[in-house]
Amino acid sequence: MSTGKRTGRPAGGDGNNRARILEAAREEFSTKGFRGTTMRSIANRAGFDVALLSHYFGNKNGLFAATMELPEGAQKMLTEALAGPTATQGERLTRSYLSLWEDAATGPQMQILARSALSNEAATKHMRAVFIGAIAGSDVTDLLADRWTGLALAISHLLGVAFARHLIHIPHLAESDFETLVARTAPAVQLHLDTADD
Repeated sequence: MSTGKRTGRPAGGDGNNRARILEAAREEFSTKGFRGTTMRSIANRAGFDVALLSHYFGNKNGLFAATMELPEGAQKMLTEALAGPTATQGERLTRSYLSLWEDAATGPQMQILARSALSNEAATKHMRAVFIGAIAGSDVTDLLADRWTGLALAISHLLGVAFARHLIHIPHLAESDFETLVARTAPAVQLHLDTADD
């Protein structure tokens, strides 16, 4: 006899359940951060029982980790941006990184990482890994052999631009079209990359 109690388990093997939960979780984490988000708030936004979230992801940490996963190829895109002629590395890296924030498929994850990195060590490590993972074990390491400080400064510059545009919404910068943003940012990034370590 049915009690009418919801178990939260997937009904009919609906393959969209996981995707809907992740979408709701990204919206919650990107606006409230890790601490301000609860499993119940995600469940309410997704329209599911909390038990279904636990069924797929275990707990909030597991769900948070899943929301931070960038689509396959994101790190490869950054690696390819650093490869090739050094004279145009700044433009390629700027375009590749900032496009991760502009793209509807990756933008929410970048915002989650950025907001949560301020208060969550797991997010800090993951954001760092987005860059380090794009470089480690690739041919790019040879190209940057004596320019690691310059790369660190270039990354910091890009992070600042992304924060100001997408999180703080500084006027003019937030409203600027993407090509103008790249054109104004790339020269500074190139300058950092061109400076060798002492």
